[in-house]
Amino acid sequence: MKKQTRITRYEQFIRNEFAGGLTKNKEYCMSKLDGKLRDDIVSGKFKQVVFTGMGCSAIVSDLIKGFFIESGVPVYVDVVNDYEFDYLMNTKSKNVEETLFIISSYSGFSKEPIIAYKNIKKLSDNIILLTSGGDLEQLGLDNNESIINWRLTNPDREYPLFHAHQYFAIILDIFHKLNILPSNYEEELRATSDHLETMVQSPQINESAIQIARRLSGGDVLLMASPKWYQILLKLVKMHFNEISMTPAHRNYIHEFCHSEVAVFTDPMLKHGILHFQDEEDEYTKAKTDNLESLLTANISQNQNIEFIRVKVEGKDFFHKLFSTLLYVQLVVLEMGSINNTKSRDLISTAAGNVWYSLDSVKKDGGDINYG
Repeated sequence: MKKQTRITRYEQFIRNEFAGGLTKNKEYCMSKLDGKLRDDIVSGKFKQVVFTGMGCSAIVSDLIKGFFIESGVPVYVDVVNDYEFDYLMNTKSKNVEETLFIISSYSGFSKEPIIAYKNIKKLSDNIILLTSGGDLEQLGLDNNESIINWRLTNPDREYPLFHAHQYFAIILDIFHKLNILPSNYEEELRATSDHLETMVQSPQINESAIQIARRLSGGDVLLMASPKWYQILLKLVKMHFNEISMTPAHRNYIHEFCHSEVAVFTDPMLKHGILHFQDEEDEYTKAKTDNLESLLTANISQNQNIEFIRVKVEGKDFFHKLFSTLLYVQLVVLEMGSINNTKSRDLISTAAGNVWYSLDSVKKDGGDINYG
């Protein structure tokens, strides 16, 4: 059992494991996938895929949804982060018959996906349980449901968010085998992995991230982007800020922010930071962003506790843009976590009611322990 602080583990992950995770796309098992359901998927029966899950188990679904939109895949993907489906999706639609439901829980012990399963079962039999085991897998075995198992070689038990990019690569491979995608994009993912290996060793990039962390340290952080990156990137980025650096972070669309939330930046007594993720944007959005920056960085006393920072989302393709930006953010979070030096409590496992993530459970099962 290794006695490592949260930040030590995080740095080891960023510098030694993150890039390689994109190439580990075979660490799963489909042996429990029902043959008829598999045939239906391969034949193109399903025009919509609905993922449901909580926390990091749902994050990969947002990445997949964004990738499908970006790539023009003719299958609609929806993500539901709860189990009250009447309020979260159109359960009365005839398209439910053409919908594949994927219930995701890495641990298999979260309660919400189990309740979601019982509610979805009232709507459809086209269900896949995506899990590493636990109560969700047992429920599936008891009811003869299709199961796809995560089989990560060396997962971080306490922080599944470390592996979101690998989950993404795995689902691309699964969907390719099920004829939903024309490729598993191994070549593109490997090229991105090589780029990340170079990027994480760059003194300039590391120093830039450190400087941003120091500017943001001591306040809360607003993550802001256009709808594309709000959907694909910001939920995962927010989790890294919240769970690793213990920094209060939230997110919004730039236009919605300017219609309401900007009011709290009037003359803040506490420090506020904005990280605006900027890609190719229409002229109106560019002008709105420039105007916002000029308002919040003007040399006036009301702006003394405000930081406005732009992060460019750059790269040759979707994978390059997404994971390069994520790596850069992780370097920022690493420095902020070191500055904050906050010892975490077992709040997620306790608040979520999932003891599988608790320090006591990890210790009992012989895993790495978070000592700070």
